[in-house]
Amino acid sequence: MGASVRGPEHLKDGRPNQDAWLSRLARGAALAVVCDGLGSRPHSAVGSRAACRAVADAVRHWADGRDAPPELLLRLIHALWNMRVHQTGRDESATTCLFAVVTKDGRLLLAQLGDGLVMLKTAKGTMTLEPSSERFGNATTGLGIASDVREWRLHLDPNFTGAASILLATDGVADDLLPEKRADFLNFLVTQYGPRPATARARAIAKQLRDWPTPRHRDDKTVAVLWTDATTEAPP
Repeated sequence: MGASVRGPEHLKDGRPNQDAWLSRLARGAALAVVCDGLGSRPHSAVGSRAACRAVADAVRHWADGRDAPPELLLRLIHALWNMRVHQTGRDESATTCLFAVVTKDGRLLLAQLGDGLVMLKTAKGTMTLEPSSERFGNATTGLGIASDVREWRLHLDPNFTGAASILLATDGVADDLLPEKRADFLNFLVTQYGPRPATARARAIAKQLRDWPTPRHRDDKTVAVLWTDATTEAPP
């Protein structure tokens, strides 16, 4: 589940949402993607949506290859994204990209290129992918900027089992979450919205993002969540 809303600044200026998100649940894998087009690039909204589709297409192939390393998936994402934005231009369409995928053979992969937050919560605790607090100013990387797949942050568990929840958030949300409150925020999303029908979930989460309590926060806001528990059945 997830949602994406335009920030107050984009609403005021009549500009499109530069964030995008996508989820897929199929026999091969469960996937969630969140992307944040760089605000300084004229076609960042195109880039973020193209990135979501590129990840979904690439994961479909990667999930079928049991021993395929993550590096091959990342290279395919870059190639597919470049093809999708060749008319608008790589630099003009630059975007961050965060995703989480769980395959039917038990692989869990978390990946992040650029800003935002990826958090995995299990019975053993939490782990996160996020930019270093020591990065300079607003410098970031992303599709259209990165020159090497080693710029991605990755977490791979080849034999993942058990109950878990995963949060993906663009920096419009992540920057306002205190580290000690992140797990509570994820729990809130799962318990408050998880039981609802899919359409109702999206509307309710979008309203929560529009009513974001941080004053003067102008950025677009996007979250996506993957979750399961010990009694959840695999998709048919």
